[in-house]
Amino acid sequence: MNRRPTTAFAGATMLLDRGRRNQLRLAWRLIRDERVSALKFALPALIALYVLSPVDTIPDFLLGLGQIDDLGVITIGLMIMARLIPRLSPGHVVDEHVRDMGMGFPAAKHSGNADDVVEAQFNVRG
Repeated sequence: MNRRPTTAFAGATMLLDRGRRNQLRLAWRLIRDERVSALKFALPALIALYVLSPVDTIPDFLLGLGQIDDLGVITIGLMIMARLIPRLSPGHVVDEHVRDMGMGFPAAKHSGNADDVVEAQFNVRG
């Protein structure tokens, strides 16, 4: 069973997880790649618009709380962006970046024959 830490810094350790860092690196590489759709700029633009906007859920003149509100929006936006950008990108471009980063197998769908057989053994625990 995969347990997540329940300490005060659980969110920070989750953000610094190697998998999340790799997702963010991949998203950054894909944003800089011109072969990816221009839609990739929509979420960063919305995040910047919210942070720069004078209308906030918690006003910025409340020192500390207003900035934490913006930091939370930036963090959530980055996590969404790390998952969304690879989905907006063509599969072969994502595969190329994944290979270049040394992250393992490409993310493209299997293009083998329907007659391919994979034998496996697994256990299910309740």
